[in-house]
Order: sequence, then C-alpha cells, then structure tokens
Amino acid sequence: MSNLDNPTHPGMAALVSAYQAPHSLYDQARASDGIAFDPVAKCWVVTDHRAVRTILEDRRFTSDLRFAGGGKGAPGRRPFIQVAVQRQIIFSDGPEQNSAQRVILQEAQRKMQELSPWIRELAKGLLEPLPARGAFDLVADFSLPYALQTICKVFGIPSDDPVRMAELAQWSTVLADLTSGHLNVRIQDVTLFADYFRKMVDVRRTAPSDDLVSSFLKADTFENEDDLVINCMGTFAAGRMTTQKLLGDGVPLLFPQWAAWREMVTANPATSRRLAEEMLRIVTPTRYLGRHAIEDVDLSEEWGPGHLIRTGERVILFLEAANRDPARFPEPHELKGERQPNPHLAFGHGPHRCPGASIARAEIQIALETLLATFETLAPNPSAPPEWDPNPNLGGYRSYPVLGS
Repeated sequence: MSNLDNPTHPGMAALVSAYQAPHSLYDQARASDGIAFDPVAKCWVVTDHRAVRTILEDRRFTSDLRFAGGGKGAPGRRPFIQVAVQRQIIFSDGPEQNSAQRVILQEAQRKMQELSPWIRELAKGLLEPLPARGAFDLVADFSLPYALQTICKVFGIPSDDPVRMAELAQWSTVLADLTSGHLNVRIQDVTLFADYFRKMVDVRRTAPSDDLVSSFLKADTFENEDDLVINCMGTFAAGRMTTQKLLGDGVPLLFPQWAAWREMVTANPATSRRLAEEMLRIVTPTRYLGRHAIEDVDLSEEWGPGHLIRTGERVILFLEAANRDPARFPEPHELKGERQPNPHLAFGHGPHRCPGASIARAEIQIALETLLATFETLAPNPSAPPEWDPNPNLGGYRSYPVLGS
C-alpha cells in the first residue's frame, strides 16, 4: 500500500483540523499522492478529483457503515441515536436506497415550478427589512431562516411558529453533526427530532398532503416506520445545512468585488446560475465523505504501485480538495462566475449523488440574485468578527456580522 512515507503529505488529521483554511494542505496532499494510505488514521486519503469521482461511482465501495472492519456488523439491538445515523439512505446501498433517492428526485422535480416563485418571495421577505437596519448577521438573519423555511415547505411544515422553528434548527443541527462524525453533546435532541417526525407520519397516514412525507408513504419506500422517520430527519437536516453553509460561507466571497458582481448579475440574470455553480465548487458544503471497500480493489494500474485497497479498508474522499484540483479546474482557488465547464462534486457523484440538488440550486441562485439586487453595498462588520462552527466537516460560519445598505 502507499503509506505516508513522503513528509510532504500532511495526513488525515491535519486535513480535518485545518477546516478554516485547508487548501494549501490539499495542494500538498495532491502533489504527494492523490490516493494515499494514512497508517495513523488507518484510512486512505483521496484528494484528487479524478480519483474521488472514480471511487464514488465504483460499486466496489460502499457507504454502509456496517462494512467497517471488513464485514457486516453483529446483529443486536442498538441505541436509537446510533441507528438514526446508520440507517439513513446516505449510509445504505441497494433497492431501499435507490427507491428513496428516486422519490426525493421526483418530488424535487415535481415541485420546482411551485417552489421557485415561493422561494423568491421568501428571500425578498427576509432581505427587504435589512438595508434599513444596516448591521445584521448574514447567517442568523438570512441563510439559516431561508434554508430552514424552504426545507419546511418541502415537508409541509408550517414555519410561522418561531419556537418550533428554533427547535427544528437545533435538532437538525445535532443530527447533521452526528451524521458527519462530529460529536454534539445535545444528543437527546435526536430523540426529540424523531418524536416530531413520528407524529407527523401518523398524521400523514390518515390525512396525506402534498409533501415529501406523504410521497414516501405513498411509494412505500421504507420497510418500517423507524426507517421512514430516520430518513425524514436526515433529508430535512441535509437540505437545510447544505444551503445554509453554502450561503453563509459563499456570499462573503463576493464582498471584495460586490459592485462588479452586482453589475454582472443585474445586466444578465442568467449569469447567477453559473455563479451559483462556482460557489458550490468553491465552498463545497460537505468537505469529505467516507466509503469502505467491499472487496479488494487494485488501483495500481492507473495510480501506480502501492494502491491496493483491501476489503474493509476505509476511504475518505475529500470533495473540497477535489473541487480545487488544478488538473481539473484552471486557477482553482479563484471564484470565476463564468467558469465553464464546472464538473464540481459538491453534490457528490454516482449512486449517492444528492437527489435534492435541483432545489438547492434554485435556492442558491435565487438567494444570490435577491441579495445582489437588494444591497448596493455589503461587507463584513469590522467591529464584530465572524464565528466558526466547530464541526470540521459541515460547520462553516455560525455567525457572520455584516454591514449592508
């Protein structure tokens, strides 16, 4: 195997911990070996775009966490919090995962015509009062409520109760943390989140509505109610966190040339679509994903000697690094609103590619258009520095105070 004998490769721990500024380390890792085994972390570290894409579409690698160590885990009753992570469709393969992906994809495509004008009105409603205030928080006042209320709309959840909205934000944050491998001490919130969706499922069984829960029930997607509830929770959390982080981390990239971006999008609104794609590439809301080999996979023919991945070995795919690979993206660290083609992996690739990508894309594009139309100027608040979320995978900015007019 290709061990980290080369001192220029930073290793898994360094890549994870440098989440606020990882890109020089990614460059070092790719230059050393785009697929390298870290003997300390006992996993393969993949930072090359072509390699990440290849492994994501290779059925010899699984997202099923039960394959850790080379085989299925022992049967037995497990705590619900553990089950709530392991039985999400992002950690499963086969017919049930395919069915759930298909339902989400169909629901997203079906509702796009209805959702787009609704999302635009939501963005306008959140942003219109802010220029008069001058100082506000980009995350707390816009990206969080915008993402939260949109995913509530998909699930048919009313968003007019601020107490309930705060609970759903907290619960989904905890689940997203645990799902991404980051310990959140408020793990009891996972049970509260499940209780909420369990009650919702009970209601939808007898009174179906035009929402994702009813679509899951109609398609008979999951074998049992626990799996249905767990995947409602997971889909809700993923849909909210992706958009919140993308906007919270991505919009500040526009600050240095705000007037130029505003002029570009105002002159040609179609450019917002390409800008949204470029922002997805630059930010990459999920930094890394894990896979396990379900059989020996020898990549030596393409990648050189020492790239035999053994059955059960863990592979960490750094999507964020792949999206800055200079072999695929010229001037990879530059935000280029006209970049084409843009084969980024922000939504993954292969069997587990994000089925809700179309809704997320619409959210991001509409948010950018509305922000740029609303504010003549938008910049960091020099008296209040941004605050980072401690989750090294999904975190991003937890707070970003700004001044706008």
